[in-house]
Amino acid sequence: MNGNRIYCSTFNLDFSETIAYNNPLFPTLINYGMLSSYPDYAGVPHWHKDLEFIIIKKGHMTYNVNGELIPLTEGNGIMVNSRQLHYGFSPEHKECEFICVLFSPELLSGNEWFYHNYVEPVTENSLYPYLYLGGEAWKNDILGKIDTLYAAYAAQEEQEPPYFVLLDVFLTVMKLLYDNLDVNAYDTAKESNELASLRSMITYIEEHFAQRITLDNLAFSGACCKSRCSLLFKKYLRETPMTYIAKLRLRKSLVALLDSDKSIADIAYEYGFCGASYYCETFQKYYSISPLKYRKTQS
Repeated sequence: MNGNRIYCSTFNLDFSETIAYNNPLFPTLINYGMLSSYPDYAGVPHWHKDLEFIIIKKGHMTYNVNGELIPLTEGNGIMVNSRQLHYGFSPEHKECEFICVLFSPELLSGNEWFYHNYVEPVTENSLYPYLYLGGEAWKNDILGKIDTLYAAYAAQEEQEPPYFVLLDVFLTVMKLLYDNLDVNAYDTAKESNELASLRSMITYIEEHFAQRITLDNLAFSGACCKSRCSLLFKKYLRETPMTYIAKLRLRKSLVALLDSDKSIADIAYEYGFCGASYYCETFQKYYSISPLKYRKTQS
């Protein structure tokens, strides 16, 4: 980690995340994160096929999964199931340290019969978009397994994932999930019309962030009316469409701000702001620091 430098993920146009796996040839991620490394102490709303496990080590944060807010405190955690829209944040802008582990279900796809009967009833189960980890013994077992995995990873001098430990942990965790979730009532997860519409609008913003975006444009891209457009952003992302657009533009502008000598005015216009003063005002509002001061502190 580079001080408090803001973290920028790589996202596709449909806002699925391109995961920077520890080894690109082995689809898992083990990471120790700090919430202060994200803009405005908030991750970017995203989704991916991987199962995500978060364990809070210090502090606390709130996790948003498909618009539902789940408070997480030290010692507990959450599993976010495959293809769910999610992100973590601190409304108080307070630090939170956490372990993040991602497993791709593809790791267990070698046998089609096993995958269909024992993996998909967990990863494709619409009853469980997420699972709060804590309280019950089997959920604490999952927390312990993830902790063990991170300890094994941190002990590796070359930071290579401990592959056998990783597979052992993933299989054990999947067995705990399969044995304790209602897999008999399993129904293939179908994305709701609301989430499909929201994803279309997020994709539109990603494609046109540098241009003027009106509520009419956005609603049309999501095949809904303007009031429904605003309702969906409020319901799932807890902010207005225009606030979401402003934050996205800010995040994208960080690359030019930190890795080029472009003027503030040039950056502002390049990333969809109407001028340097509005860019500075918005930057200060969400990051509590001016663009120029931020550039200097990170140089």
